[in-house]
Amino acid sequence: MTALDTHATPTTDAAGGTDAARDTDAARDTDAARDTDAARDTDAARDTDRLDRIEARLDLLLDHAERRDAELEPLRDLAAEIGVLSGPAMDAVTGRIHDWDERGYLGFARSGGRVVERIVASFDEEDVEALGDNVVLMLETLRDLTQPEILQLLRQTAGSVSHLDAPAGGPPPSTFALLKELRDPEVRRGLARMLELLRSVGSDPT
Repeated sequence: MTALDTHATPTTDAAGGTDAARDTDAARDTDAARDTDAARDTDAARDTDRLDRIEARLDLLLDHAERRDAELEPLRDLAAEIGVLSGPAMDAVTGRIHDWDERGYLGFARSGGRVVERIVASFDEEDVEALGDNVVLMLETLRDLTQPEILQLLRQTAGSVSHLDAPAGGPPPSTFALLKELRDPEVRRGLARMLELLRSVGSDPT
């Protein structure tokens, strides 16, 4: 071995060590880059999954919104029709109320309301219950009173009382004057009806 070979060997070993260090650094850089790429791929996959879930939820919301919109469409059509008809309808209602007021219907209703208030103020719950227990008898009595002959009799009686000449607070007639009135056929006919009425009332056991 020559002196030149002896001096060249350390240089070669040093060069080999430098190349090995470079290879090690390159391998580390490659591994780091690979890890970085893997991390980026993982983050990208996570972001993709999140975007997919968000997109799926948005699709569900859109489908729900479309269904709700389809359900509300008839209501919107109805509201539009009501809006078109509201003007003439209100005019018709106002005209009808004005007509009722001119005919006196509203005044009659107001008077009827005051009558109902007086009835409610005058009767308590027990009176109403008693009325319910006797309402059938009252309706039967009202039906009998509405018979033509009964109404005619009541009308004649009321007319006769209103046309009485003698004052209510005057002196009573004498017995002779009463006997003299019995000579009148109408008086005798009326007395006979009154006696028949009294006989009918007396024969009723209730």
